[in-house]
Parts: sequence; structure tokens; C-alpha cells
Amino acid sequence: MNPKISVIMPVYNTEKYLSEAIESVLFQSFSDFEFIIIDDCSTDNSYKICEEYSKRDKRIKLNRNEKNMWISFTRNKLIYLSSTNYIATQDSDDISLQNRLELSFYFLENNTNYWVISWNNIIINEDSEIIWYREYSNNIQNIILKKSPISQPSSMFRKDIFENLWWYDKKLNYWEDYDLWLKMFANNYKIKNISENLIKYRIHQKQSKSVKLKETIKNTLFIQRKAINTYKIKPVFSDKIYFCLEKILLILPDSFILFLFKKLEYKKW
Repeated sequence: MNPKISVIMPVYNTEKYLSEAIESVLFQSFSDFEFIIIDDCSTDNSYKICEEYSKRDKRIKLNRNEKNMWISFTRNKLIYLSSTNYIATQDSDDISLQNRLELSFYFLENNTNYWVISWNNIIINEDSEIIWYREYSNNIQNIILKKSPISQPSSMFRKDIFENLWWYDKKLNYWEDYDLWLKMFANNYKIKNISENLIKYRIHQKQSKSVKLKETIKNTLFIQRKAINTYKIKPVFSDKIYFCLEKILLILPDSFILFLFKKLEYKKW
């Protein structure tokens, strides 16, 4: 009746991976949670799959947008519908390891000075095969104006900070989480990365990084300018160099950009 965690999952056309994602939440070692799912008007069988699971497990609260509203609106709605102060994000194509919720919950319970926690990623392919892993640094100050400092798919944060910072920006259809972390940083809320692999992050051809790569880069540049001009985060010299390099990426082939990203961010398993 009174869950301790709200797991939120936006869904849009991920029928191939959806069962794995849902089951990775349902079979967590920490079971005292509500699982809120919103289907953003999928055109495949995603909503039907969610319906089947909601009939089996009362912890699932299933909703559906009347029309396709995109990710920021849907994430905001998910958090609005939540009934706890701990929000755990779950993407509909990723897999949470069994003790992810347990470790995240007790860390935040025992470390009240931190507002967000995230974990390293195991990188899997379309067939759920492990191919790489990705580490996240705790040197947040030096990283945050260059790239998103944490793994959004593995994050858990306190709902009250989210409400204090005016929700996700509904104008952003990519990297809305990056904008949120920047707002948190600008308001001196502490963020923590822990060097343990607790989520399997899937890469596949339908992701925005693959389908709309240049748009995600443009969005990143927009968010970084917003952080400087609106949130008043002061860039250092290395940040300015990084912004120039991002602009250069816009004239390069998508295939080369993806190759470069994997080389720099992913490590062999």
C-alpha cells in the first residue's frame, strides 16, 4: 500500500526488448516498489505486452498517452503520477541487474547529502550479448559542461529535488536528463556515481543516437549554452575546446561520429 520506490518507464515501440526490461524490474531483490509505465502511443505491440504484465503484477500502474507526446512530457507525467520520494528510471530497452534498486535505495537512505545516484553500464547489443562497458567519473565539476555526467538509465533521485527544479524541459526531445543534471549541479545538489555495473544498456539501430545523431548533437550544444547563460555555470578553457569539437562533429559522417564515440566512451568487457 505504501511503496518505498517509484520505478518509471516510458515506452515507445520497443516490443522486441520490452519483456526483458519489465521482468528485470519485477524480479528485483528489493520488491517494495510501484512500477509506473506510460506507453506513448506505440504503433507496435508494446502496449499489449505492458497490459499482459499489468494483469499479472499489481505493482504495475499502466497508462497511455492519447497521442504521441515525446519523452520529456512522458517522463514528467510519470513522475507526477508517482507516490514516493525515490524515483528510479528504467528505459524500455534496458535491463536492470537484480540488486540495482536495493543498492540505490539504501545508498540514498544512508547518504542524505546526495540527491542523485547512478551506476556504471554494461553495454549489450540487440541480442542481449555483452559487448562493452562504460565507466562514469565522480569528477562531476570537470565533466558536466562537456557531457552528461551520469548514466540516466541507472539513476535514482529524490522526487522533491525534481519538483524544486521545475521538471524536465518539455521543449527537449533529446538529452532532457542532461539538462536536469545541469540544473541540479547549478543549484549545488550533490550527484554520486558508484563504480559498479548495475544496468545493461542496450545499443541498437532505432535509438536516437543512431537515427537522429546530428539532432542530438545540436540539442547537446543548445543545452550547454543554456547551462552557461541561464544556470550561470562558468565554462573553463577545456569546456570551450570541447564545444568547438562538438561543432566540428556536425560536418562529419554519422558513422565516423559513432565510431569515435564508442572508441572514447566504451571499454572492452
